[in-house]
Amino acid sequence: MKIAALAPFPFANGEFGGAERIDNLLTSIKHPVRVFIANSGATGIEKYKNLEMVFVKIPQDTGASEYDFAVSRSAKECFGQLLSDYNPDLVILEHPWQVQAIDGQKFVYDAHNNEAEIKRLIRGDAQASEAGQLEALALDADHVTFCSESDKLTTNSPTTWIPNGTEWPNAKNSVGKASKVLLFSGSAHPPNIGAAITLAGLAPALQDYEIVITGSCSEMITGQAPNVHLLGHVTKKTLNYLMRTAHAFVNPIAAGSGTSLKVIKSLSYGLPVISSSIGARGYEDGCIVAKTAQEVIDSLERLKSPSEWEMASERSVAFARPYSWEAVGAKFNQVIEGLL
Repeated sequence: MKIAALAPFPFANGEFGGAERIDNLLTSIKHPVRVFIANSGATGIEKYKNLEMVFVKIPQDTGASEYDFAVSRSAKECFGQLLSDYNPDLVILEHPWQVQAIDGQKFVYDAHNNEAEIKRLIRGDAQASEAGQLEALALDADHVTFCSESDKLTTNSPTTWIPNGTEWPNAKNSVGKASKVLLFSGSAHPPNIGAAITLAGLAPALQDYEIVITGSCSEMITGQAPNVHLLGHVTKKTLNYLMRTAHAFVNPIAAGSGTSLKVIKSLSYGLPVISSSIGARGYEDGCIVAKTAQEVIDSLERLKSPSEWEMASERSVAFARPYSWEAVGAKFNQVIEGLL
C-alpha cells in the first residue's frame, strides 16, 4: 500500500500552527508515507518517524507575489512527475497549493482554512480569486477533512471534521490566579500581527498586568508601553512555562479562518482564554468570548476573583481534553484507512 502526501512547506516538529497540524496528522497514519515538500532552500530526502520526506526546491521566478502562489504555479512542473512515478494508492493534499500536481490519483484534501476568504481579507479580491480556483479543485477530492464548521467550505465530496489538536501538557496551570501576566503568542501571519498590536494597545487600560507577547508577530510592534514585553521567538520550553504560569491568554484576533492551535493549547493547560469571536472559532464553549476591548477588561476584572479563575481554568481543561493530538490523529487515521 503506497501513500503519498503533498506539503507546501517543511513541517517537522511543528514550529507554527499549520506545520503542527501536518506533522501530527501525517505521523498518526499507521503506514509509511512519502511526503513531497515544497522548499525554497535545500533539496534532499530525510526520514522522520513514519515519513520519507522528499524536499523539492521551487523556482524563484514564477512571477508570484507570495510563497503560496509560487508553490501553486510550479506545482505541476515540480511535483507532477514525482507523484506519477511513485504511483500511490492515495494522495494526501495539505493546503490546496499543489493540487495541480495531482492527475487522476485518489486523494484526500486536508483543509486547514477557507483559503479564498483568508486571501480576500488579507490581500484583496485578485488573490482571493486565484486561491478560490485552486481551492475548488482541492474540494473536488475523494474526501475532504476540515478543522472548522465556520469555514463554510462548499463541496460535494464526503467530509470528516478533523479539528486542530494539541500535545497534552504534563502539568496544568495551578498558579495563574495570582499571576499578573497576560499572554499572547503568534507567528507573523497578518491576523496575528493585528491581534498583537491590539493587545499592546490595551496596555494603558491594563496597568495592573504585564502583557507578554511571543512569536514573530511581536517583532512587528514598536513604541510599546512599559508593561508590554516583546519576546520574539521563544523555545517550546519557555512557551510551556508561560502557559503554566500566566493569568490568561488574550486573543483579540480580528480576521482569519480555520481554528487556532494556540487557543486549544492554552486551554489544555487550564489557562483561561479571553478571545474575540473569530479567535475562538471552533472552541467557543471553552473560551471567554469578548467582542470589544471593554469586554476584555470586564472579563479580566471577573477573573480577579480566585473562585472565578479556578472555575474558568477547570472549564478550559475539561473542554480541551478530547482535542489531544493522539485522539485527533486516531480519527484522521480512520479516514485514511477507510479510503485505502
